[in-house]
Amino acid sequence: MAGAQAVLIFILAFAQLCASGNPGVKVRLTKTGIEFANKMAYGEIIHQIQTLSIPDQSGSEGPISYTLSNIKITKVAPPTSSISLVPTKNGVSWALKNLGISIHADWKVKYKNGIIPISTSGSVDVTVSGMDLVETASFSTDKSGRPSIASSGCSDSIGGVSMEFHGGIAFIINLFRPTIEHKIKDILQPKVCEEVVGVVNNNAEKALASIAVTIEVAKVFLVDYRLVGSPNITEEYVEVYDKGEVFWKANATEAPLSPKPLPAWKNNSRHVYIWGTEYTPQTFLYQAHTHGYLKYNVTEKDLPHDYESYLNTTCKLKCIGSIVPPIGIKYPNSTVQLGLQTSAVPTVTMSNNTLTVDVSALVTMWARTPNNALPFLATLAVNASFTVQPNVTNERLSGKITGHAFKLSVVKSAVGYLHPALYNTVIDGILDIVVIPKLNDVAAKGAQLPIVDGVHFNNTILLVQEGSLMIGTDLAYKPK
Repeated sequence: MAGAQAVLIFILAFAQLCASGNPGVKVRLTKTGIEFANKMAYGEIIHQIQTLSIPDQSGSEGPISYTLSNIKITKVAPPTSSISLVPTKNGVSWALKNLGISIHADWKVKYKNGIIPISTSGSVDVTVSGMDLVETASFSTDKSGRPSIASSGCSDSIGGVSMEFHGGIAFIINLFRPTIEHKIKDILQPKVCEEVVGVVNNNAEKALASIAVTIEVAKVFLVDYRLVGSPNITEEYVEVYDKGEVFWKANATEAPLSPKPLPAWKNNSRHVYIWGTEYTPQTFLYQAHTHGYLKYNVTEKDLPHDYESYLNTTCKLKCIGSIVPPIGIKYPNSTVQLGLQTSAVPTVTMSNNTLTVDVSALVTMWARTPNNALPFLATLAVNASFTVQPNVTNERLSGKITGHAFKLSVVKSAVGYLHPALYNTVIDGILDIVVIPKLNDVAAKGAQLPIVDGVHFNNTILLVQEGSLMIGTDLAYKPK
C-alpha cells in the first residue's frame, strides 16, 4: 500500500532529533501538514486496494466442496480517510471509514449427498460494504540516529456482504451462499491489515532508513542530522529537534559551542516549520577555520576578463601599482598576489531579518617579479562584516552576500609607511572583484535540507529571527 506509506513517510519527512540540551535545528510538522499528507496519499490508497492480489481459494463444508478462482477487485467505493496524532503511543493513528469493495470471481461446486455427486459452476459478484480500518504506528530512533517506525496495532471490520450469483443450480447456490460470505470476510479482513502492517514495518521503515543522517558539503564537511531520541508528538503537531552540527569530514570532533534557545512560535498554518540556529553555520565556520579551510591565494588568474590588469604594478589606468604608487615604483612590470586567511573563528549573527558574518583576517601581499621572485610587500589586518540574504530554492538552503563593510590596519610593510586608505581601495576592489563573487558561488549551491524523495516545498517563507532562521512551507508530493 504505497498510499499508506506516503502518509507515514510524510509525517517524518524531516524527522531528525536531538533529545538533550537546546537543538541546533527544530522541525515542526503541523496537524495541517499531516492532514495534507493524508489527502495527497488518498488516490494511491484507492489504487493499491484496487490492485490488491487475492489468491484462489478452495475448501469444503459438509457435502459441499468448492473453488473460487480469478478473484479480482472490480471497484472501490472511496472511504473517508483521516490521521490523528496519538501522544500516548508517540505515534499516529490512520483510519479508513466506510470502505466499499466490489469483487468478481469464478466458482465451482461439487455437492455430494448420496451416490451421485452434482457439479455446477458460474460466477459471482460480491459487494463488501461498511469496511473500517484503524492502523496505529509508533515512532522511535534506531542505533544510527535515523527515525524508525513500527506498527503498534491494526484492526478492521466489515459491515456487510451481498452477493449476486450467475449460472449454477439454485438449490446448491443457496447452500453455498453462507460459505462464500464467510470466506470473503475471512480473506479480506486479515489481508488488508496484513498489507498495512507490512507497509509500516517494511516499506515505511526502509524508506525512513534511507534518510541521510549526515550530508556532505564541499567534499570536506559533514552536516550532522542524526536523531538521538524519539519525536515529540502532541495533539497539534509532531516536533523534532536536530543536532544541526557541522563536522570536519576527516576528523569528526565536536566544536566547543552550544545552541541558544529557540524562540516560541504559535502559528501552525503551514505544513512544516524548520528553525535553524546560529549554531549550525557557527560550527561550520569553527571547523573551517580550525582546519585551515578559510584561506585563499588571489592571483591574476582569479580575475575576470574586465579586471585582468587589476593586480598589475604597471598600467595605463587603474591597478595596484597606480593605487599604491610605492609598489609600482619598487616592483615595475610585476603582478601582486594576496594570501587571505582568517585569524580567528568568524561569527554569525541572526537578528531582525538580518544575517551577518563577521570575519577577522590577515592579508599578505607579495609581488611576482619578471624573474619569478616573490618579494614580501605587506601584511594587513582586516575586520570585515558581510550581510547575507538567505533563500530556499529546490529544498536547498542557500544565500547571497548583499553588502559588506570592513576596517583595515597595516601590520607590517616592506614598502615604507602607507596610509591605510590606500590599501582600503585595494582590498575593496579584491572583495568586489574576486572574494564576494566566489563566496556567492559557494553560497548559491547551498545545503540540501533533509527530506524524503518526492517531497517538495511550496508557498515557502523565510524569516530571520533573534538567534535563528525560520522556514515555513507547505508541502507537495510527487512520487517517482
